[in-house]
Amino acid sequence: MGIPMDSAIQRLQRDEAGLIGKIIAEGFSDDPVNNWAFNGTSAMQPVFTTMAEHLYLPNGFGHKTPDGKAGTMWLPPLAAKEYGPAATLKMALSIAWHGGPKAIANTLRLDGFLKQKRPAEPHYYLFAISVHPNLQGTGVGGRLMRAALEDVDQAHMPAYLESSKDTNIGFYQSHGFTVIDKVKPTPDCPPLWLMWRDAQQQN
Repeated sequence: MGIPMDSAIQRLQRDEAGLIGKIIAEGFSDDPVNNWAFNGTSAMQPVFTTMAEHLYLPNGFGHKTPDGKAGTMWLPPLAAKEYGPAATLKMALSIAWHGGPKAIANTLRLDGFLKQKRPAEPHYYLFAISVHPNLQGTGVGGRLMRAALEDVDQAHMPAYLESSKDTNIGFYQSHGFTVIDKVKPTPDCPPLWLMWRDAQQQN
């Protein structure tokens, strides 16, 4: 039997796309890669909300804190990272409206590059772990990560993520991830660190 999930952490519900979209936008407000991709922060909340509504909540899973200040979004192995025509158009319009043509070009280049880099081996994919700036460094992120890794480890599967901040690498390493590559999708894009966590042996 698995260890009961931390009582301070809750699973996201299917109708909470708006909540997790807001959480990720707030936590990623100073993220260099996302600011580059969206040409600022204005498009983040509508785009992340659409992602949650059309992909991560129906096909994946996530967690949140009861105060709505921190959360995660994951995809399980073999879940296709595809949004469908309606959601893709909705995101494109949000990106164009808030970020202009530059944001459209940047997001397309970034998404295409990262698709090519994603490992072929089936794995859990962490799209985002986000903590409100006022709560960063308080241990909330660790509780969110451990809640998800319970599922990952019970399934005996590896996990993968793309870190867009070098200051977050140590956090991910403390949860078993290792850097497998450092990449720049385009010459003007800030770097990302691709990180992998092997399937864990159960005691």
